[in-house]
Amino acid sequence: MADMQTDQNQQTEAQPHANGGNASENVNQINREFQEKSTLRKAHDLKIPYINLSKTPLNPDFLKLLEGDDARAGRIIPFFRVGNRLRVAVEDLDNAKTKEIVKKLTSSGFEVNVNLASTSGIDDALKIYISEQKYKKLDIVEEVKTESIQTYEKDIPKKLEDLTAEQGLNLLNIGAMKTKSSDAHFEPEENSVHVRFRIDGVLHKVFELSHKVYKQISEQIKYQSQMKLNIYSIPQDGRYIFNFNEEKVAVRVASIPTPYGESFVCRFLPSNKKFVSLEDLGFQGIALTKLQKATNISQGMVLITGPTGSGKSTTLYAMLAMMNNPENKVITLEDPVEYYMDGVTQSQIDESKGYSFAGGLRSVLRHDPDVVMLGEIRDLETAQTAAQASLTGHVVLSTLHTNSAIETIPRLVNMGLPPFMVAPSVNTLVAQRLVRKVCKECSQLEPIPESEKKEFEKIIENLKHVNPGAVIDIPEKVPLIKGCSACSNTGYSGRLVITEVITVTSEMKNLILNNSSSIDLITAARKEGIVTMREDGFLKVAQGLTTLEEVYRVTNVSR
Repeated sequence: MADMQTDQNQQTEAQPHANGGNASENVNQINREFQEKSTLRKAHDLKIPYINLSKTPLNPDFLKLLEGDDARAGRIIPFFRVGNRLRVAVEDLDNAKTKEIVKKLTSSGFEVNVNLASTSGIDDALKIYISEQKYKKLDIVEEVKTESIQTYEKDIPKKLEDLTAEQGLNLLNIGAMKTKSSDAHFEPEENSVHVRFRIDGVLHKVFELSHKVYKQISEQIKYQSQMKLNIYSIPQDGRYIFNFNEEKVAVRVASIPTPYGESFVCRFLPSNKKFVSLEDLGFQGIALTKLQKATNISQGMVLITGPTGSGKSTTLYAMLAMMNNPENKVITLEDPVEYYMDGVTQSQIDESKGYSFAGGLRSVLRHDPDVVMLGEIRDLETAQTAAQASLTGHVVLSTLHTNSAIETIPRLVNMGLPPFMVAPSVNTLVAQRLVRKVCKECSQLEPIPESEKKEFEKIIENLKHVNPGAVIDIPEKVPLIKGCSACSNTGYSGRLVITEVITVTSEMKNLILNNSSSIDLITAARKEGIVTMREDGFLKVAQGLTTLEEVYRVTNVSR
């Protein structure tokens, strides 16, 4: 070690003369490498794993497992998680605060694997922690004038104490609209009630209410939603409408009982919602081309997959808008009807009264539709009816819950639909997620980090293998989020899809008929130039539209 230190000092002294302005960077690099090697040896002596955090992309979702103050005090960073197995990086195993946090994580149900990291590695990770976990303050206002979240947190709960229940709920509704929230969550705890808004797909805590004030607000929600006021022990659903800027906003409400009172989720459905194009949603390249062709087919199923909140319905509406013309009769079966479209017959499912997707579809087919949109294929009966409809001259649009486009095939087969029905009936498969777009007002471009550059190299190599003629360059710079009043200090504003689209070819149909594996199916799809969701996300990062953190967040890729 003494020889290494001597060599290091010699290089440090020589660098300023050899490299001029780059000397400081070179010295820092040498010091960092020395520190990592020293930490590696120490980990080996202690017989615990070593982790180089500078070469480990950090998933912001894992960072949320610890409060920022705890991470700083304990010099501890969660960097990998599978189920309840959690890997953390620490600087010092003997740190009392570190031990306390590890014990706390263990008592929470995690199987904690401790890894040793260098001081610099922990420092760098904590910088990311600060940027990811700093409390994002939201602007919520009653008027056009913008107020800070600090003012809102202090004033609004107090205002609610002096307002009638009706005025208080309206104030909360207006606040949600001003922050462009899609949902408001009211979550009772033992001592207070948390109020959170979902903005661009991510929940933000905005303030807390006392149980006394919340009781009045919750009763008003139930009253306006036409729920049963004297029922507290079972879930209820309802709907109400309020006005905002001379537009009507429908609110879909769901309640569930909890030990501390009823919890509500209010979803806002503005009546002035515009049906955007596929391009505006974020479809581009070969995915856009395939989906545009799918809107011109004369029969077959187009199935869109993804988890709840991945924009499936919005994509369906965009496709319906393209198919909605005087030559086509378009009918939808939805649960519930969220947005109304001129020229389209829309029917709302009511399972409690026996009006199901399968039964509704059989009735709809007697109305001679050209295009039918089903909100979701939930069971074998619906799948069979949809497949039969697509085989008898109808276009059927619907959704499923799968992780990727190709998984739709085994999902249908596992539901009980025979391969000889799946193969000829399915035309196009789409999988998608929603990522937040960087705020145009405050985002900046910064040189791409070395770790991200290596990730891009892997993706580009894959894309070139699929499409040898493609010319794709590694971006020199990628977006760096900042945060400003325009984006409520989140650094993001709006969302777009990352997607993969597969057109079922003759080769794939034969593979389905022969019960081939998903690997064989995806190999056939790659021949047609499919771009995966992860690859599509990287391409949009390269265009400066989103960040790798967002891509990793929604595609569940460990960092």
